[in-house]
Amino acid sequence: MFTKENVGVIAYGVKTGIITFDDKISDVVVNTFKKNPDLLQNKDIICIGEAVTAITQHNVVYLNDVKVEIKNKLNLKDNQVVGVLFPILSRNRFSMILKAISKCVPKGKVIVQLSFPTDEQGNPILAKDYMIKNNIKYEAQISEKDIPKSKRYLHPETGLDYIQVYRDIVAKHCPKAEIYLSNMVDHMISKKPNAIIVANVHAREEVLAKVKKKFKNVITLQNICSNPKLKVYSEYGLLGSNILDPEREILKLAPHATDKLALEIQKRIKKELKKDVEIIIKGDGGYKDPESGIYELADPVSAFGVTPGIKNKNRIGVKTKYLMQKLYAEGKKKEEILKLIEKEKQKFLKEKKKDSFNAQGTTPRKIENLVSALADLVSGSADANTPIVVVRGFI
Repeated sequence: MFTKENVGVIAYGVKTGIITFDDKISDVVVNTFKKNPDLLQNKDIICIGEAVTAITQHNVVYLNDVKVEIKNKLNLKDNQVVGVLFPILSRNRFSMILKAISKCVPKGKVIVQLSFPTDEQGNPILAKDYMIKNNIKYEAQISEKDIPKSKRYLHPETGLDYIQVYRDIVAKHCPKAEIYLSNMVDHMISKKPNAIIVANVHAREEVLAKVKKKFKNVITLQNICSNPKLKVYSEYGLLGSNILDPEREILKLAPHATDKLALEIQKRIKKELKKDVEIIIKGDGGYKDPESGIYELADPVSAFGVTPGIKNKNRIGVKTKYLMQKLYAEGKKKEEILKLIEKEKQKFLKEKKKDSFNAQGTTPRKIENLVSALADLVSGSADANTPIVVVRGFI
């Protein structure tokens, strides 16, 4: 029997069955726990995958509509040049977006600037030993001819040559493509494109600000498909989107109005199941693989929607290891040490003095980010058919 006396934080995936456009996510969540009421307790945090949430919102867009919006926003003509800055190396996340961009200039040119030695997520494009051997500096501009196919660094997980993958996508829809590596936005500006799209995720505003100092016709991926007046949109635009149907050219956007949705689900669970819980509509977890160096957070945030009880609140606590050693050295017995640590915890929670010595080693972080990362690892991006994850003992 799991009780707060014998276990700490636990997380487990909950199977829901297939979720389609015919479903309503609040119904799915509530009915799942009605069938299995023992799976839920007061103070649990229910984490719901953003993908199934977006699907039940019908928050999907056709690539042709994406193309039209890009073209209109940037006032692009068929024979003009569009630059794409710092896209991540991902077929799922970016290949169809690049396809839409290429369709905007069917008689023009697409210039793609990739960062090196990795993209923003840590996906490698250039081997570090190759950089050292060839004395390549961070500020360099590296053309395709400078790194011939025989010297290309293949992605360690997929085995893909992303320079070739992206070139092939552009070539199918646009007569000219230029792909090169550079970390400096000035290199793109110097090529004098008619428009620039900032395509990275987390540093987009920083990059946008740099470009705007010297170039005006520029947008980020967040500026596309982000109009709340439309039925299909996301506050994050194309950020957080991925392929839903490659044959019919359909992209799934990130879900919208998610704080409101999380609150609606919380209220229904309180009313219909008599449980006080918190809700998170989760995205990717902030996990960095220690071997490949790849950072899994391709979504713009790890938690799209959060109920007020935990939103923007930190998880903080005392350094148990330090207190144990201090009290043990003072000659205290185990039972006394436990009582004193618990007393210190309650004092700390009340005062919330983050800079106190007892809090050392417990860096304050947002509950929503920590729990989303845990839930994402448990769900395996829904590969286990568990788009709902329950986290217990965290609050």
